[in-house]
Formats: sequence, structure tokens, C-alpha cells
Amino acid sequence: MKKYLISIEKTDSPRLAGFFAQPTFGKYQNEFKKIGVIGAQLPTAEYFKLAVAGRKKALSPAELGCTLSHVTAFKDFLASDEEYACIFEDDAICLHDLDLNDLETQVKSLNLNPCFFLSMGGIQLKSSAKVRGNFLIEKINHTPVLKLHPIYFGRLFYTYAYIIDRKMAELLIRYHEVPKGCDHWSQIRDYDSTCQFYATFLFDHPELDEISTGQSYIEQERKLLNKEEKVQKTILYKWKVSILKRIFKIMLSKYPK
Repeated sequence: MKKYLISIEKTDSPRLAGFFAQPTFGKYQNEFKKIGVIGAQLPTAEYFKLAVAGRKKALSPAELGCTLSHVTAFKDFLASDEEYACIFEDDAICLHDLDLNDLETQVKSLNLNPCFFLSMGGIQLKSSAKVRGNFLIEKINHTPVLKLHPIYFGRLFYTYAYIIDRKMAELLIRYHEVPKGCDHWSQIRDYDSTCQFYATFLFDHPELDEISTGQSYIEQERKLLNKEEKVQKTILYKWKVSILKRIFKIMLSKYPK
């Protein structure tokens, strides 16, 4: 399994030292490929083309840099022979004594649908509280795995810890040909209706309201600039989705706290 670290930190930074001080990451430090695009350092013309042109609300430099970093990881993954890739951001907090290679074996045993995105953290945070789906019978590291109903793909946030297969990497590259927020997935099934999202809680992350200065660049810009992109929907569409969500709230499961 390919291992990626998304970070714009310098190699000798305290932040990276803290990340690799966690045994789960430190054990495989030499296998991690660090990728980090600094959006604020992109040429003005390139930033305008990728993040501003044709949009009602622009991506912030940090949002664009984050998305481009992840896309770079997807492309590198596809150039390898590996079946899966695990991707972490440098503020991921390991909750268990996990071995990443053993984690790959456990993921394979889940027999997830091809073209899958397995979020390993974010479902526990307030921003993802409305997500619903069905639990798999199997667990990963004794932790429940929720298969999201497609109507809730756009309600799952954060990309600080996840695993994808090759088909999902290909899909995400196509999806971000016009860059979107890295965790904005509400339209992804328009590109491939077979894709599936799963969520479990193996890695933690500071809640948005608890993030201190300097701890997470992208969340700082999102709060400051309020740049989250929203797609306009018709009144009929909104009414239909509202009714469906009320039904699914009764029928589907919520991730346990």
C-alpha cells in the first residue's frame, strides 16, 4: 500500500516531528512520500484559472493547494503497482497502535465495492453529524464501518486520513479537473454512479472550533474567507431531498459517538 503525507511543512519542522513521533507513522517514516503544494505561492494567473475563473465563490489558496496536493498523490499512486493508497495530513492523530500494513490486510478482508473511499476519520466530528448509512457486518480494528448512503456523500468532511483504491484515484483525478474543495463530494456520483464511500474512526483530528492559531492552515482560511462552494438547487429538488433525508434519518444508521 502506498503511503502519502500531505504537508507543506519543512522536513525538520516540529509539526512533522510530532506526526512521526506517533508509532503508527514513525514505523513507516521512510515509506511515506511527502507532497505539499503551497497555494499562496502559485503564479497569480494559475491561481485565477484554477480557483477563481467561472466560479461564484473562489477556492482559497490553502484550499486549492490542498486539493492539488491530494491530486498529485493520486497520480503518483496510479504510477505504481499498488492496489491501495493511504493518505494522511500532518494533523492526523493516531488513536490506536495500528500497523499500516496490517491495516491494508484488514481493508482487503472487508471486500469493499470497487471505486471506494474509506474515510478513517472525520465521521466523529460535528460537521459530519448528519451522515447516515448502513453498517457493515465486518469491523476494522474492532471499529464499526459505515457504508454511506449516496445522498450523504456531501455531508462527510475532512481528508486527513483515508484509503482509496485505483478506480477511486482515477475518479478523483477526473472529478478535480476543475479543482473543488478536497472534501466536497456532493457531485461525485455525476462522474461515476458506482463509487462508494465508507467511514470509520481510527484517526482523530482537532474539531474546527478547537483549532489553535497555526494548527491547520486550510481551516483558518475557510473560517476567515467563508469560501465553501455551494451549488444552487431548485426549490423542488431541495424539497425532494429534504423529504428523503427525513425518511433516511429513520431508516438508516448514524455513526456512534
